[in-house]
Amino acid sequence: MRDHAADGKFSSVADKMRLPDDVTMGYVVELLAGVPMTRIEEFHSHLEPLRLVNNLAKQISFSYSSYGNERNVIEIDGFSESEDQTRFQSIHCNLFPYFSWCPPSVR
Repeated sequence: MRDHAADGKFSSVADKMRLPDDVTMGYVVELLAGVPMTRIEEFHSHLEPLRLVNNLAKQISFSYSSYGNERNVIEIDGFSESEDQTRFQSIHCNLFPYFSWCPPSVR
């Protein structure tokens, strides 16, 4: 890994690829360093259709993205879309509904 990512090399690869850092890291690990990556279904990227993610308590990570007016987010009850465009507050309240600032719909 050091040969491909240390001393600013990772940034150089990322600049050339012009892709997100998670994609660049996968490229460096698997293709340049030759280490096969393990697919973990509970890690989520903004590059996948996030509306398909369910069972939030079993997930490891969440993401979101937007392209113009189109949003790629977890579909979940909670705050209004204007209050919580990323849905991260709504995810938090669905996982931890006892916080006083969570909307009544998830408590």
